[in-house]
Amino acid sequence: MNFNYLPMCFFSFWRFVCTRLYSRYCVVLLVCFSNNLSAQLWNGSLGAPVLNMAFSRGTQPFPYLSTSYTFAQGCPPPGGYSIESFLLFGCDGSTYQLTGDHTRDLGGNYLLVNAGTVTGNVLRQQVSGLCGSTTYQFAAFFSNVMKSSACGGVPVLPNVTLSIEALNGTVLASYNTGDIPVTDGTTRWTEYGVFYRTPAIPEPLAIHITSNASGDCGNFFQVDDITLKPAGPEIALTIDGQSIRDIELCSGYTNPLLLQATYSNGYYDPVLQWQRSIDIGKTWQDIPGDTTDSYFIPRRKDSLIEYRLSLAERTNKGNTTCTIYSKETVVTIHPVATPDPLQKVQGCLDKNLVLKPPPDFYAYKWAGPNGFQSTAPNPVIKNVQYPDEGFYTVVCSGDYGCTVLDSFEMRISPSTTIFTNTLYSVCEGTPVNLSATGDGVYAWTPATYLSNPSIPNPVASPTDSIQYKVVLTNLYGCKDSALVDINVFKKPVVSAGADKTILGSDTVLLDGSVKGTAVNYYWTTTGNVAISQVLQPAVSPSVETSYSLYATSTVGCGNANSTVTIHVYKDVYMPNAFSPNADGVNDVYHVFKLDSYQLISFGIYNRNGVKVFGTTNSGAGWDGNFHGEPQPTGTYVYYLEMKHASGKKIIRKGSILLLR
Repeated sequence: MNFNYLPMCFFSFWRFVCTRLYSRYCVVLLVCFSNNLSAQLWNGSLGAPVLNMAFSRGTQPFPYLSTSYTFAQGCPPPGGYSIESFLLFGCDGSTYQLTGDHTRDLGGNYLLVNAGTVTGNVLRQQVSGLCGSTTYQFAAFFSNVMKSSACGGVPVLPNVTLSIEALNGTVLASYNTGDIPVTDGTTRWTEYGVFYRTPAIPEPLAIHITSNASGDCGNFFQVDDITLKPAGPEIALTIDGQSIRDIELCSGYTNPLLLQATYSNGYYDPVLQWQRSIDIGKTWQDIPGDTTDSYFIPRRKDSLIEYRLSLAERTNKGNTTCTIYSKETVVTIHPVATPDPLQKVQGCLDKNLVLKPPPDFYAYKWAGPNGFQSTAPNPVIKNVQYPDEGFYTVVCSGDYGCTVLDSFEMRISPSTTIFTNTLYSVCEGTPVNLSATGDGVYAWTPATYLSNPSIPNPVASPTDSIQYKVVLTNLYGCKDSALVDINVFKKPVVSAGADKTILGSDTVLLDGSVKGTAVNYYWTTTGNVAISQVLQPAVSPSVETSYSLYATSTVGCGNANSTVTIHVYKDVYMPNAFSPNADGVNDVYHVFKLDSYQLISFGIYNRNGVKVFGTTNSGAGWDGNFHGEPQPTGTYVYYLEMKHASGKKIIRKGSILLLR
């Protein structure tokens, strides 16, 4: 008989005796042996939860919840509880942020209890369907949520008892947490528990959480992940004799991967069963026929599989309510790239050869004939010679230490060499006669603007600078290439701008522009006298004057010129009549435009003083209509205001005769 379970056997005996003795002796004996059976947490292996209260994702109390506290939403008042997941600002400044449950599940909830001054039942839940002669651990996670500054710095600390009871209230096993301390603003979950062994013929039990503390202020705590699990001897696993839980291997591994289990005494007639999970522990399947303490993991090329050993009394075989499990062992097999079939690589005599390994690796180890070795990703065999011919290998290393061996065979052929002019410079619109020599077939790229990309001497007619690549391939497949650049110089393009109108003594800017490659330019006036090398010079002619802008290509691509005329008036000229009769002559009355002045306002008024036209756009004019209606023949008055950049203003008033 296992010594660990002797006290329970005595307890069962004393319960039998109690039925025949006075109740006061029964109480004494029960308390004595209940204390003997109490412990914080089981130190062996556990099974799947028979009861699992993680408070799911709802915020309403569970139907089976039994408590002496009052349910509330959000932060509960003293004597209340709620089911929450996220209280960012805590409760009334007395608690820290309550953001997340014990397992940190997305949206996971916890039980929040404000016991306050009320001692009582936090939770009492009945459990049935347990196995006989089986130990069960009742446990839960607790955290004090009070700030150390709450309640004037002296909050009442939670004090909780976990107990396993008969349905009549008899305490069969219990554990007191003691005072649960404050944690200075951070959630610190601590698991407390107690365990109990059922008699051969089990009866329904109740798990019970009781709040013992009371006082004026405080006693505020969280509870989560309340479980009742079967408990048994400790099961330890090794892989190939090593006490490791996780192992990562590469496809093609050769070691046997033996899972070996050892377990302490505790079961009279234990039954073993190896299990595996291919969905990260969500579901488990028995491995048929593997019921000993060792298991050889089958070789595979990839994937992640978890393994564990289940243990139960033979009388409880297949009953998960009284089965325990080892901790999971995770075996991950990483796939590696499949080597290509042996490749034939061509080396060309006297040319460099760049080796290209399989992609997605971080380290390489090359080896080949003529003493060749390298760890570079893309090593170069320089000036290939016949002794370099032969069989080459490369060991490629990837993640998790996975390697793959690739290889190729190099054969050497006579090489070819191309000769060509690599730079041409021409003026825009001038064709270029390209020329290359060497034995083999030619290919020029891109084929754009070429007369024939497959001959050694095509004619190129590019519109802008371009680079061509020419590749020469001989009859053995050896190649040579060259880059050919064509610089296209743009011809000069000149604009002196639009003609301008000014008043005498005013200044205006010329609007010159020049395009082209390497261009010199200058302005001239009457008599071909150079006056400026600025594209937009300021001029002040007193009479109508023409200005010419000249440009010369410094790389021999020609000349260009353009002329602009500046019209000079002594005063603002405003016509005294117009005829909007759609004959194409004087149909619109325009303001007198001066290029050195800004139009501030231009308005036309009828004899009643009504403004029939107005604009600040010097290009606009009056077509004789007002609100879409033709205005009658007669005299109208205009008002004109313009302003020079220097601040000088021109104001003019006058009459206009509209003729139909």
